Amino acid sequence: MLPRILILSLLAIVPLAGCATDSDKIVAPRQIATSSLDLPIEQIAAMPNGCAILDKDFPGMREHPMYDYFKAMSLNQVAAMSKGRITPAMMAQARVDLASLSVARAAAPVSVTAAHVVAAH
Repeated sequence: MLPRILILSLLAIVPLAGCATDSDKIVAPRQIATSSLDLPIEQIAAMPNGCAILDKDFPGMREHPMYDYFKAMSLNQVAAMSKGRITPAMMAQARVDLASLSVARAAAPVSVTAAHVVAAH
């Protein structure tokens, strides 16, 4: 009986080969934004005209007392917790407005002057 207890207690303190230990923690993959509504709100606000879109589509959001706590979340995440205050219509309008913002950014011409080239070197 004693050898059985000894073996069981050793098994309890010795990690088994192939078993996960603290150093083998699983790290969740970083979520990739599949839509503009999956971007963090603070990233949208940092875009040119991003604040204007947020203020138009979600009046008062950036002035909300908890903004600093939820600005790292996406609009989809905040909408899911809004208890219906952020409606599907609001989200649809934001999707359209943010898509036009993305298109405008992609279509904006990039101009490089000699001063920019000299300053970069």
